[in-house]
Amino acid sequence: MYTLGIIILDYSFDLEMSEKLHSYGFESKEIKKMDQLSEVDGILINVNQKINNHTIKGLEWLTNLKKEKCGVPIWLYTDTPMTPIERKLCLHLGANGILVRDSEEEENDFIIMKNILGCLVQPENSSLVILNKEAHSLSFNGQEEISFTRLEFQVFSFLYDHAGEVVTYQQISDYLCNGEREVQQYRISNIIFLIRKKLGEEGKDLIRTIRTKGFQLNKMLV
Repeated sequence: MYTLGIIILDYSFDLEMSEKLHSYGFESKEIKKMDQLSEVDGILINVNQKINNHTIKGLEWLTNLKKEKCGVPIWLYTDTPMTPIERKLCLHLGANGILVRDSEEEENDFIIMKNILGCLVQPENSSLVILNKEAHSLSFNGQEEISFTRLEFQVFSFLYDHAGEVVTYQQISDYLCNGEREVQQYRISNIIFLIRKKLGEEGKDLIRTIRTKGFQLNKMLV
């Protein structure tokens, strides 16, 4: 069962919506922070057009999600149909679709959503990243093996073991030195820079920087 991250604007997540999504074959999880994105397979932004500025706030969330390169498809879920201009704007900003609550097409839209996720979500027993601990290397998405220095591989392996979690600078430092001394933040950032450089364009979305905290390996890509 796929998990949809639900973004609720200005009011609490209602049980009725959760039950409806479950009836269509989805688990649901309310999203309040960007670092929760790795826990879901898709995003549903719930927009009530009867409330002032709701559509604008929905578009702001959509824009911010795209800036963060969240790596999962995003849909808007509205109480009333949008105008053609509004729909076009949402699609241009990166929405994968617009669903209308309680419309005749709602069930079909969720079936299409499930089909799209079926094409995008990796099966649990497969992995895009394969680590070679003896050679300090990895292969990503079936490409040629990428070699790392011992330190680079240690850092990547630690992120890999905690995929989807925010790993702090302090945790990385403690892991590298067993807590005996501290690796300064700028050195850890430099190691991540070198790892990203070796991963290249193919792996540009693999490691996310969580500002002032640390880093997060995109669980959807491992």
